[in-house]
Amino acid sequence: MVQEYQSPVRVYKYPFELVMAAYQKRFPTCKMIPIFLGSEIMSEYKSEDGAEHVIERRCKINVEAPYLLKKVLIV
Repeated sequence: MVQEYQSPVRVYKYPFELVMAAYQKRFPTCKMIPIFLGSEIMSEYKSEDGAEHVIERRCKINVEAPYLLKKVLIV
């Protein structure tokens, strides 16, 4: 039986766009951080008392494929 992949859930204090912009400013030449192109909100849920706020996003990133291929071939 094949196990389905479940991506890890990340919880950020700040909006995701702000987090990615901070990474790009802090590490402008790092090849391991993909360039964030944008995101669209798939669903959003807010509880009535405001204690819980869940946003599901679909993110668009620009990944440098040659760099990743080099890393895979070395391993």
